[in-house]
Amino acid sequence: MNRITHCVYCGRPITTPSKEHIIHNALGGLYESTGICCPDCNELVGKLIDVPFTKTFNPIISQIDNFAKTNKGKSSPPCTGKAIHNGVIYDVGIKDGKVTSCPELSRKLKQNVKELDWAILSYDFRIDNDSFRSGMGKIAFNYALECGIPPEKLQHGMNVQIGGGSPSAISFTYPLLPFVALNPMDHYLELETETQLYHNLILFSQNRALWCYIDLFNTFQYYVLLSSNWDDEHLVYHSYLQLIQKLDRTVPKIRLRRHKYALIYADIYNVSPSTDEAVLEKRIAEAIQKESLKKDMPDFIASRLGVDYTLSLARTYHDAAQFELRRNSFMLYFDTDIEQDKFQLKTENFRQITFCDNSYKVTSYPWLLKALLESNAVDPKEYTHAKFERLNQFLLNGKEEKSAVSD
Repeated sequence: MNRITHCVYCGRPITTPSKEHIIHNALGGLYESTGICCPDCNELVGKLIDVPFTKTFNPIISQIDNFAKTNKGKSSPPCTGKAIHNGVIYDVGIKDGKVTSCPELSRKLKQNVKELDWAILSYDFRIDNDSFRSGMGKIAFNYALECGIPPEKLQHGMNVQIGGGSPSAISFTYPLLPFVALNPMDHYLELETETQLYHNLILFSQNRALWCYIDLFNTFQYYVLLSSNWDDEHLVYHSYLQLIQKLDRTVPKIRLRRHKYALIYADIYNVSPSTDEAVLEKRIAEAIQKESLKKDMPDFIASRLGVDYTLSLARTYHDAAQFELRRNSFMLYFDTDIEQDKFQLKTENFRQITFCDNSYKVTSYPWLLKALLESNAVDPKEYTHAKFERLNQFLLNGKEEKSAVSD
């Protein structure tokens, strides 16, 4: 899709392909391009932007089981967080899920604290810094390029300093908006469903703007404004979603004691049914081996609904206003395919529009969010804290200790 022949940073022809990940390889990103920049600029970007940006995610990289990074190192990276010892909470250094340092307690006890009895409470995610903003901007920039957006349409947020005829510094300064769930459907999907770690990108044009919605690890969610002078006649929409953990490719041993079991297995693994156990097991094995971490976004988001949303909707039946709001929120994002008995995501609406008031009029999601944030009508900290809390509990393997999330 990308037809760039010259490096977007230095402008020289790309004579030697240089592999660049749309989402950083250190974060498990699988989407690669060789048509963005030359090897020298790729190395510079890696040093100036990628390394400091990916450090933010060290707690996830070091703790997630079966992390699907393509070039995984032998040791996990260090990170920081909070842990408790003898009823007191300390700031600590962490590696491989264990406390490795605690300057405060080391000074007090005058001993190595590694062997003490610790319980990790939370991991730190430092996002209020230029490295984080530049890294998110780079992801949006790369994805837009890979989706065919001309580099000259994106120049205002990409900054290159030239020294000695070559780039000496590169940064991205596109405006970032932290995502906040503004309707019950988003609140349900983000805070009430089972925690799943995935990366999601949505590039779309709307109201003379080009936006990229970025969701990393289903926790770090932002709108990136790539252009505020977009030609509305040039409609843009692209989406990408991938899982973070390696798939379990164990083939189940099936038993078809009843004919309906063949239909159930076929539906679960999306294969043609057969009443012959050997034939059906072979089809399932082939399907499991072909399954990719890259997912169709509409199908994946729809699969997160399940029966729980119907139950949550029923719980508000006694409150007519709440019931109507939740029902309309569902209809904003989903259609029901009665023939196939499943939900269908409205890709033209998801994360692009939401309700602007109780009359159920719809408006641009990012533009409304921008206005609410600027007027202090919405405080993103509560939502961000809730997302970090879910991530911390996931990383701590569901331990029941209350986490004190740092942001």
